[in-house]
Amino acid sequence: MCHPAIGPKTKLFCLLGGSVEYTASPAIHNASFKHLGIDAVYLAFSVKNIERALEGLRELGAGGCNVTNPFKARVMFSLDWIEDRAKLVGAVNTVKFDDEVKGFNTDVDGILHSLELLGYDGGDVLLLGAGGAARSAILAVGIKGGTRITIMSRSRSRAERAINLARKLGIDVNHKLWDPFILRTSKYRLIVNATPLGTLGEGKPIEVMGPDCLLLDMVYNPLETPLVKEARSKGCKAIGGLPMLIRQASRAEEIWLSVKPDEEVMLKAALAFLGERDES
Repeated sequence: MCHPAIGPKTKLFCLLGGSVEYTASPAIHNASFKHLGIDAVYLAFSVKNIERALEGLRELGAGGCNVTNPFKARVMFSLDWIEDRAKLVGAVNTVKFDDEVKGFNTDVDGILHSLELLGYDGGDVLLLGAGGAARSAILAVGIKGGTRITIMSRSRSRAERAINLARKLGIDVNHKLWDPFILRTSKYRLIVNATPLGTLGEGKPIEVMGPDCLLLDMVYNPLETPLVKEARSKGCKAIGGLPMLIRQASRAEEIWLSVKPDEEVMLKAALAFLGERDES
C-alpha cells in the first residue's frame, strides 16, 4: 500500500520519555503506518517536563503519544480522562488527543501476551522493580491466576503502591530489598524483570540458579539480554520484551486510529532496527 508523503496534513504521534535513544518504537509505528496507508509519522522525544510536552503536542494537533519511564504515573495528572484499568494500575503509557486528553494502559495487554507465550497459568512470582511497568505486571499476573508475588526493589517505601495494588487484587504479596542472589534461597515459577537493567546489554538484575522457571524480561534492546541469555542457558523458558512491545504498540494504534495493525509488519520493523533477521 502506498504511503503518503509527509505534508501539512500528516498526523504526529510520538514517544515521550526521560531517555528514548534506544527505542524501536519509531521503526515499529512508521512501518505500520506505511503498511496501512495512513498519513502519519511517529517520532521519539527525550523530555524533562511531561506536562509541557503534552501541552505542546495538544497545541500542535498531535494524534497521540506513548509515555515511558519515568513519566507513566506523573502523566496522569495532565489527563482529562483515564480508563479504569490505567487508574487501577496507576500508570498510563498511551495517550490519545481528542476533545479530551485520554489515558490508557496497553502495557497490560503486552504482558498478558508474553505470559501466554510463556505458558504461565499461576504459581509464585518474583517481580523485579516496583514502578508503573511492575504494577502492570501485577495486574496481568492476577488476571492469569497468580496468587503470590514477591516484589523485590531497592526501597520499601517506593514499593507501597505496587504492594497495595496486589492486595487490592487479592494477591498474597511480600517485599524484599534488592538481592541479586535471591534465587539461591527461594524458588519461583515466574520471574519478571520490570526494571531497565540489561538495556543495551548493560547489567543483569539477578543471578539465575536453576532450570525450573519461566522468565519475562521487559527489556527488548538487545533482543537477548544478559538475563534472558543466562536463563536459557540454565534451561529456563525465557523471553525478552519484544513481544510485549509489539502487542502494546498494536493496541495503541487501535486506540489512536480505530484500525487493526499487522503485528508481523511491526515485528519485522523492530527486528530490522535491532539488527536481527526474522527467521519465521
